[in-house]
Amino acid sequence: MKKYLVVIAIISVMMALSGASAFAQDSQVTAEEDMASVQDPQVDPALAAGKTNELAIYGEVQAVNVPGASISVQYYDYDSDEERTLEVSLDKDSKMENVKVIDEVKPGDWVDVTYTVTGGKNTAKMVSVEVEELAAEDSAPIDTTDE
Repeated sequence: MKKYLVVIAIISVMMALSGASAFAQDSQVTAEEDMASVQDPQVDPALAAGKTNELAIYGEVQAVNVPGASISVQYYDYDSDEERTLEVSLDKDSKMENVKVIDEVKPGDWVDVTYTVTGGKNTAKMVSVEVEELAAEDSAPIDTTDE
């Protein structure tokens, strides 16, 4: 019985030590990543280091720049606990949902935007415009029978 307890204790210590070393490796930040985050607070340090990750926001369209093919979206940033506005450019590879072209997006629309950051530029992968659904009582058929 004592042998089993010793084996379990050794395995527990080994697991605890391996978890701590993995955490230490994940929490290290290079000087380059740290400087990138200081220079541009809206850019994720992992993205500034050359890694491409998709990011997503949900917010209200503040402005639409049709000639420049971009939209400005106000969203709530949970990390900083404040409202922010982000300009996102659309290109030929950007997909749009519930609208066909950028002209149909209007200030006040609510959008889900998936985007990447490359060279400090936010480029949309997907812009999904929220469509307002009718309430059940608004879409119910009207009863025209006489009582």
